[in-house]
Amino acid sequence: MIILNNQSITTQEFPNKETKVKDFDALIQPNNLLEFTYTCDGDLIQLLFVKKRLDQDNVSCTLWINYMPYSRMDRKIEGDLFTLKYICEFVNSLNFKNVYVVEPHSSKTMELLENSIAIYPALSWLPTVMNELHFTANDRIVFPDKGAALRYENAGYDNYCVFDKTRNPQTGRIENMVLKKGTIPQSARCIIVDDLCSAGGTFLKAGAILKEMGASEIYLLVTHCESRVLTGNLLDETSLVEKVFTSTSMMNTEHPRIQYININPESYV
Repeated sequence: MIILNNQSITTQEFPNKETKVKDFDALIQPNNLLEFTYTCDGDLIQLLFVKKRLDQDNVSCTLWINYMPYSRMDRKIEGDLFTLKYICEFVNSLNFKNVYVVEPHSSKTMELLENSIAIYPALSWLPTVMNELHFTANDRIVFPDKGAALRYENAGYDNYCVFDKTRNPQTGRIENMVLKKGTIPQSARCIIVDDLCSAGGTFLKAGAILKEMGASEIYLLVTHCESRVLTGNLLDETSLVEKVFTSTSMMNTEHPRIQYININPESYV
């Protein structure tokens, strides 16, 4: 999905699956903001067509990427292609003035994208969520792995905890998960903070450990949430996670355990 200057670009599909983009000349301004939400590879073709149309008018354009596609493929692995590199090269070839990326899943994204700026909205949301849940000194912010801790732990919050986890390199399944930093007081409420949720297995494992250590309530704050979460156990009535706070960067399906938080690009750009 592509939004130009707060207006959705109209796209259609021909019977042979080719993409048709309706002209949008009335929306073009001297300085343009293009918001890109990836849902399928066809969105990349739409991005190409829209930027090429803007280039015809020789106008400036800033790109806002709600979630960087192919972020998991951030290195060369035997048997697989380094596809994040290719996608970044594609975006670079379109020559945007600046490229804003919401919560890049891999630091490699920012190394490969030219004129790129990373946005970390979870840091802005966390005080609001803490206030909504009436957090006290007895409660804890929890980072589920070292990567999350590196992204957020210098934000100035006290009483945070960090997990360490190991995955099977072949299956990707979590083999071990232990709390390496911090303590969980009895009856503490915990907010697990991370950038991305898929099915939610990591957070269920972390939640189970936190409950065993005495936590009373578990909440999850993630910037990106894949629709796959709807098919897993994270949102079940018996789930240890009371509520998920997330953005609409990857999905917007209503669910009683999901609370969406809006990201306003104009407040960052």
